[in-house]
Amino acid sequence: MMQNTTPSQAALAFARALLKRVPNRQFFFTFTALAVWGAKIIHIYAHINAVHQNLLHRWGYSFVTQDVVVLTLIRLLDQWSTGLPTRSQIAVLVFTAIFMFINALLSVVSISFYLVAGSEIHYSNISLPNDPSSKSLMLSGSVAFTSVLCANILLSWLLKTPCYNIHGYVAEVIHRSIVNAWQFLRRILPRQNRYAPLPKADLEGQAESFDDESSDNDLQEQKTQHLSPFQFQLRTALRSVPFALAAIFLLTLLYAALARPSDRSLIFLSYTAALSPFVDFSSGPTLQDLPTVFGTGIQHSWDNVTALATAEPFDWLPKDQALAGFEDWHLKRPHYNADVDPLKISNLGQDLVPTLKDKLQDVPIRHVVLCFLESTRNDVFPIKKDGNIWNLLASSFPDNTIPQEAQEKLANLTPTANYITGDYDDGFDHQGSKPKRGGVHFTNAHTTGTFTFKSLVGTLCGIGPLLADFNLDYAHHIYQPCLAHIFEALNQVSNTTDAGSRPFNDFKWQSYFYSAATLGYNNQQELMEATGFPEEHLIGLEWLRSENATHGPVTLPRINGFAFEEDPLEDYFRDVFVQAKEKEERVFLSHITSTSHHAYKLPEGEEYVPLANGHDMLSHYLNTEGYDDRWLRKILNLLDEQGVANETLIVFVGDHGISMPENGAVSPYYNPSIGIDHVPLVLSHPLLPAFDIHDAVHSSQILPTILDLLLETGSLNNASRQVASDLVRNYEGQSLIRPLLAKNETTGQGNWQFVVVNPGRAVVTARDARHPERHLAIPLIDNVEWRLSNVDEDPMEHDSVQSFDFTSFTDVVSRRFGNDVAQWVEEGAFIARWWAEENHKRWQYGEYDERKTS
Repeated sequence: MMQNTTPSQAALAFARALLKRVPNRQFFFTFTALAVWGAKIIHIYAHINAVHQNLLHRWGYSFVTQDVVVLTLIRLLDQWSTGLPTRSQIAVLVFTAIFMFINALLSVVSISFYLVAGSEIHYSNISLPNDPSSKSLMLSGSVAFTSVLCANILLSWLLKTPCYNIHGYVAEVIHRSIVNAWQFLRRILPRQNRYAPLPKADLEGQAESFDDESSDNDLQEQKTQHLSPFQFQLRTALRSVPFALAAIFLLTLLYAALARPSDRSLIFLSYTAALSPFVDFSSGPTLQDLPTVFGTGIQHSWDNVTALATAEPFDWLPKDQALAGFEDWHLKRPHYNADVDPLKISNLGQDLVPTLKDKLQDVPIRHVVLCFLESTRNDVFPIKKDGNIWNLLASSFPDNTIPQEAQEKLANLTPTANYITGDYDDGFDHQGSKPKRGGVHFTNAHTTGTFTFKSLVGTLCGIGPLLADFNLDYAHHIYQPCLAHIFEALNQVSNTTDAGSRPFNDFKWQSYFYSAATLGYNNQQELMEATGFPEEHLIGLEWLRSENATHGPVTLPRINGFAFEEDPLEDYFRDVFVQAKEKEERVFLSHITSTSHHAYKLPEGEEYVPLANGHDMLSHYLNTEGYDDRWLRKILNLLDEQGVANETLIVFVGDHGISMPENGAVSPYYNPSIGIDHVPLVLSHPLLPAFDIHDAVHSSQILPTILDLLLETGSLNNASRQVASDLVRNYEGQSLIRPLLAKNETTGQGNWQFVVVNPGRAVVTARDARHPERHLAIPLIDNVEWRLSNVDEDPMEHDSVQSFDFTSFTDVVSRRFGNDVAQWVEEGAFIARWWAEENHKRWQYGEYDERKTS
C-alpha cells in the first residue's frame, strides 16, 4: 500500500538512494581504476611507435603489470580492512584513501594534459605556474581537467559494480594464495607460532561485507539450495572460470617480470601514472654514455675541444667601460671564437649569390625591422591549395570537398604573405597582377628553438639557445653580442664618413622591442633587457594597459592567455619612425605577433569562418593567421606612409610552427615535429630582387646576414664598418646572401643545424645541410625517444623510426633506410653530444656556472 509522502520526504529518499548508489567503496575504486587505465592507454599510445615490433608482439601485455599491482593492492586493502579492529581498520582505510587519491589525481592530470598539449606532462616543469602570469596558462587546461573528471565520474557510476568485481577476481586469487601459503606455514611451523588472525576470505570476489549487498548474497545462497547436483557442479565450474582466467593472467605477468628483456622501451611503457613524477625527476643526461655502434664520426675525439678562447681584442672597444654584450673583452674572459669552433663553416669568402651581384649598392638600409611571426608554419606563409593542410581540411568533409565559403576564405587568407614572399604558386587563382615586394625568400628554414623565448634569443643573438627548461637564458651568460648590443656599439665609435656615403650613415641607432603580449611571463622583460633592449624601449601588455601609455591605456580584452591583438601597437610603430626622422636616428625594431598564439581566438568583431568539419582548433589557427596577415599589411602601409619603406630591411621569421596537421598536437612541448621546426624566413626590401633560396638554413644566420647586408649596401660609416667586419666573421652561422656551404671543404664536416625543442633540456632536433631531408630527434635525457624521418618521402612524419635505445635505433634505421643512413645517425649523435656539452660551457650553465665555483 502506497503511503503519502511530502516533497521534502521524497527529496530526502531520493538523496539517500543516490548516496547509497554512488559514493561507496565500489565507486571510489572504479574512479581510481578508470583513471589509472586511461592514463596507461594514453602512455602507451604516445610511445608505442618507439617499441620494436618483435618486442611489442611478445611482451606488450607486460606494460600493465604495475597498474595491476597498484589496483590489486587497493582492492586487497579495501577487502582486508573489513576484518580488522576499529583503529586498525581506520588506519588502513585512511592509507587506502590517500593511496587511491594520489593515483587517481596523477592519472587524471596525465590524461588532461595530454588532451590539451598532445604530449605527456613532465613534472620537473611543474614549478612554472608559480609565475603569476602563468595563471591563464593553467586555466587553459582547466576545461580539459574538468571534462576528464566529469567523464570519469559518470563512467564510474555506470561501471562501478562490474569494474569492482572484475578486479576482485584478481585480488581474490592473490588473497587465496596468501591464505593458502599461511595455512601451509602453520602446518610446518612449531605449534606455539601457529596462531595468527587473518581476514575472512572473499571467495566470489564480491564485497560481501558491505551492508547494501549482503541481501543479494543471501538470496544467491538460497537459490543454490534448489539446484540439482549437476546444475550445482556446472554453476560452480562456471563461477570458477573468472578466477582461473585471473590466475593465468597473473602467472603471465609474473613470467614477464622474470623473463622480459631489460629494454628501455619496455621499462618506460610499463610505468604507472603515479610513478611518472619520480621517473621524470630521476631522468638524467644520456649522451655522455652514448655507445659506439659503427665507429663513425667524431666519437670521443672532441671531448677536450671547445670553441671558447681568449677574446680577440678590438681596437674600437672603449678601454674605460664595458659595453653591454662585450663584457668578455673588457674582463679578458674566454669567449666564443669561430676560428677554433670545429663546427664552424664560413662562406664570407664567397661572392654574393648571383641574383644579388651588382645589386646591393643601390639598396640603402637605414632601418632594420625584425618581425617574429608567432606559431607560424612555413606552409601557411602563404597558405597552399592542395597542400598538407588543405588536404587535411578537405578530408574532414564527407565528400572530401571544402565548402565554397571556406574555399574563398582560404583563397584570400594570406595575400600579404604572397606579396612578401613573392610566392604565388599556391594553387589559387590570382586575377590581375601579382605584386612582389622584393627580397629573398628561404623555403627551407628552421628555427633555433621551439620555445618562443629561446627562438628570440637564438635569432637576436645568432647563437644556440640554452639547453635548459624554459627561460633561464636571461640569468646566464648570453655568449655573443646580440643585435641591439651591436647597434649600441656602433653608436660608440667615432664618425668617420667618406664623402659620397649615405646621409644616414652617421646617425645613432635606437633599439626597440614591441609586443601586445605580456612581458611578465617567465621573465621575458629580463630576457629582452639582457639581449640589449633598453628598458624604456620595451613595450608589452602591462605598459599598454597602464596610465603611462602614450596613447592612453588599452582596455581591449585578452584574446589568449598572454595578449590582446596587435592593433594598439600601430601608433607606437609610427612614433618610432616619426622620432627617427625628427632626431636623425636609425631604428632597430623587433616585434612578435600575438594573435596567432594558442588558443587562436580572433579579436571581437572579427568574422570567424569554419574551415573544417571537426578540426576546430586548426580552423581557428588558420583564421588567426589570416588576421595577422592583415596586421603585417598595416606595418608595410605604415612604412610607406612614413616614407621609409625603401630604406628599411624587414626580416620576417617564424618563432616556431605548430604540428596539428602532422600529429594533432597544439603545443610544441616535448614535440620534435618538422611542422614546428620549419618556419617562414624572408629578407624583405622593396629594392631587392624577389627570388627564392631552397638550401637548408637556420634562423641563427639572420644576425650575421644583417651585418653582411649593412656592409655590402654601404649603409655604415667607416668606423662602423670596422665593427661589423670584425664581428660578422665570429658568428656560428653563414651569411644568407652568399652561396651556402653544406660542408667544410677542408675537413668534410657537415653543416649541422640544431633546434632546441620546447621546453629546452630534453630534446634537440638536428639536420645536416648535406642531407636536409633527414630530420633527427636526439634525446638529451632518459625516457625520450630517438626519432628519424625522411621529410621528402614522409612529409607528415607518420612513418618515422623511433626507439628509446640508441643501439636498437641504429639497427632499425639500418634495416629501414640503409647502413649509410645509420652511420650518419651515429655521426649526428656524437656531434650533438659534443654540442650539448659545449652549449653549457658557453652559457656557463650547470657545472660550468662561474657563480657556483667562485
